[in-house]
Amino acid sequence: MKFKTDSLLEQSRRDEDHSSFSSAEKTFADEREAARAFSILKTKLYDVDEWNDHAMLSSFDLFDENGQMPTTKKFAVGAFLRISLKGTMKYDWVRVVDIYEATDEFIVSVKPTYDPTEESGDKRSISHFFTDESTNNFCLVRKSTSVMLCVIGLNEKMNTAETGGALEAVRNAAVNLGSYLGVQRGEWEKFCHHFMDDAAGKASA
Repeated sequence: MKFKTDSLLEQSRRDEDHSSFSSAEKTFADEREAARAFSILKTKLYDVDEWNDHAMLSSFDLFDENGQMPTTKKFAVGAFLRISLKGTMKYDWVRVVDIYEATDEFIVSVKPTYDPTEESGDKRSISHFFTDESTNNFCLVRKSTSVMLCVIGLNEKMNTAETGGALEAVRNAAVNLGSYLGVQRGEWEKFCHHFMDDAAGKASA
């Protein structure tokens, strides 16, 4: 079976300078237990509260296109996700552009976007460290008794031209010179491992 995640990984290998990869993988006692862990992880990845429970330095909030917090905490295509990563001085915004589901694969893909809560409503102003060419893909795959959760970043290019003003451009450049990339990638690594450890414990119980 050809997995979409494998294609995303191949894309990341072809452009390692603008890609990132964080993951956690576990082999289970049998396929039944692995399938149970996959199902548990898929359910958790749909829920923004679970993201907050398993992150270390980041916090996440869902918004609709009107800049309002919806009653549901479930991810859906078109939803806005506000990300707060400690030490970056502001929020980063992404939008869910695709949710892919198959028998043994689940992927949530997001892209940098504008801030829907701003009164100006300028949709050309990308409120994120990266440009809107980039994507983050949260991938869950089961292969026989093995389950992998990974975050694949593609086309990760620093955003200094598409921001709403000089102040944000300076912030983006300054953060890039500091530790943003290392902190972000380390955070996604912990994110994957915390999700996997939680699901593994529940699957084997």
